[in-house]
Amino acid sequence: MPNLLNDTIQALRAWRVWMFLGVQDVKARFRRSALGPLWIVLNMAFFVVGAGLLYGVMIKQPMKILLPYLVSGFTIWGSILASLTESGWAFVGAEGYIKQFCYPKQIYLMRTLVYNFLILFVTLCSLIPVQLYFHTFYIIGWLLAIPGFLLLAIAVLAHITICAYLGVRFRDLPHAAGGILQVAFFVTPVMFPATMLKERHFDWIYRFNPFYYLLEVARYPLLEGKLPALDVYAGASIYIVLVWAIAFLVARSLDSRVVILL
Repeated sequence: MPNLLNDTIQALRAWRVWMFLGVQDVKARFRRSALGPLWIVLNMAFFVVGAGLLYGVMIKQPMKILLPYLVSGFTIWGSILASLTESGWAFVGAEGYIKQFCYPKQIYLMRTLVYNFLILFVTLCSLIPVQLYFHTFYIIGWLLAIPGFLLLAIAVLAHITICAYLGVRFRDLPHAAGGILQVAFFVTPVMFPATMLKERHFDWIYRFNPFYYLLEVARYPLLEGKLPALDVYAGASIYIVLVWAIAFLVARSLDSRVVILL
C-alpha cells in the first residue's frame, strides 16, 4: 500500500513524461499520413452522415437533433470503449519501458489517459461544424461541459487502471471486454435519445446503466447549453466511487507482480 501510493505521487509529479508519451502515441498513429489526425474527423463525418440519414428515417428524428446527438454520443462512447478494451495493453505495450527504466508504472496509465483524451477532443471537433450548420452551437454549453468531462476523465482513468492490471494477468481480457461492450452499446442511449425509451416505459434500461450517466454528464451541456439534472451528476459520481474502489483493490493486488507477469 505505501509503495503504491508513493509510486502514484511520483507518477503525477512526472507529468512531463506521460504527457510526452501520450502525445507521441498520437503522432505515431498518424506518422507519414497525409491528413494526420484530420482522418479522425473525416471518419466520424462519413459515419454520422450515413448513420444519421438511416436512423433519422427509422426513428423519425429531425437531422437538427439527431446529427449532433450522434456525433457527441459516438465520440464519448468511443472514449469509454477504448478505456475498457485498448487499455488492457497499457502495461503489455510498455513492457520495454517497464523492464528497462525505473519510472513508476502508473506513468503508463496516465500515458493511456492522455492518448485517450487527445483522440476524444480531436473527434469532438467534428461536432462544431454540425452545430454551426444547424445553429445549435452554444459557447456556454461547451464551458458547462467541462465538469462533465472531468468526471468522465476520472472514470476513464479508473477503467484504464483496472484493465491495465488485469490485462497483464489475463491477456484475453481486451477481446472479451470488446464483445461484452458490443451488447452494452445497444442498451445505452448512444444512437437514440433516452426520451424514446421513457416514452415506451423502458426507462429502466438507461436508469440502471452507468454508461448513460457518463455519456449524459458530458453530452447534455454540449447539446442543450445548460447543465444536466442533478441525478445525472449523482449517478456518474456514484459509479466513479464504485469503480475506483475496484481499481484500488485490483492495483493493490497486482502492482507488485506486474514485472513478473509481463
